[in-house]
Amino acid sequence: MRGSVLLLVGLFLVAAVIFVAIQKPPPPVTETLGPAPPPRPLQADAEGYYEPGYQFTVAGRRFTRLTLHPETFLTFTRSGTRHEAGCVDPVIRTERVQLRCDLERVGTVMIDGRFLSRFATTRLDSPVLSVFVTIRNQRGETVYSARDTFTWHPPQ
Repeated sequence: MRGSVLLLVGLFLVAAVIFVAIQKPPPPVTETLGPAPPPRPLQADAEGYYEPGYQFTVAGRRFTRLTLHPETFLTFTRSGTRHEAGCVDPVIRTERVQLRCDLERVGTVMIDGRFLSRFATTRLDSPVLSVFVTIRNQRGETVYSARDTFTWHPPQ
């Protein structure tokens, strides 16, 4: 009798293993998330202009702003008149800004710097760009050289 009980228990165990093996596993539980938030805009791509923390004058023209997008140029003013200097082959990346701009009757303005904030800011009083500004006259002599920080402003 003992042998038949063991045989019966063995058959029951084999049947249980076969039953468990052929069962489908439950589908994995997945959370449904809402749409992903839009990526934050980068400061390097922000349209608008940058004002220097220190306004200086070269050849009677005051440096008032730097514009990177949609076009890259520097703005100087003289007696209320705006003079813009276009920039040749600007390098504007998230980690670096490098510009070379020619200002008529003054010379060449070179700007080399970096963004202090990777993402575009809404704080208009916070410096977001740190650069080294060098201005050389038409003879190649350095007439201005300094480090400065710039604040960003949306387009007007």
